[in-house]
Amino acid sequence: MDRREFLELLAGLSALVPGLIGAPAWAEAHDRGRATPKLRTLNPLQDATVTRIADILVPQTDTVGATSVGVTSFIDLLLTDAMLPVQRDRFLEGLAAINARSRKHYGVPLSAAKLADQEALLRTLDEKLPRRSPTPAEARALAQEPVSAERGYAVLKALVLLGYFTAEPVAKELLISAPIIPGRYDGCIPV
Repeated sequence: MDRREFLELLAGLSALVPGLIGAPAWAEAHDRGRATPKLRTLNPLQDATVTRIADILVPQTDTVGATSVGVTSFIDLLLTDAMLPVQRDRFLEGLAAINARSRKHYGVPLSAAKLADQEALLRTLDEKLPRRSPTPAEARALAQEPVSAERGYAVLKALVLLGYFTAEPVAKELLISAPIIPGRYDGCIPV
């Protein structure tokens, strides 16, 4: 993902979650998500699925991982307080489709599958992600169709990345130390 794709992702997710536009709102959402000890929208299976996918997408290495910055509680808070009911229901349908695909191939929900099977399923879903955002007409057509595992994974991946990159530890440790805009631009110099 390059810088332009990341900024497009943030803009698209801001439209998906209209109540949270600026950095202070994201920080408040993270704080509220961490302060709420129990799930409010996700059930235990959905929570395990979101957590497992977040761990695979952004694992703990020498940098902080998605689970340790509270991405799952952040997503649960967005589902509860910020998303429209139709968006929340479609997101949950997407999680169900991912678990149904895992059951079909491995006999168990994604969170109970072997790590190699989890990674293989996510790799397959990732390969089928659209290479561009849908046009408004395509988005309206997609909203009328049942949510596929691929479409559910696309939204979940976007929310995991949003939750990760708007978390305070990531912003302080990674984004500030590695600026998004590289180098210097001198636009009006004589040649």
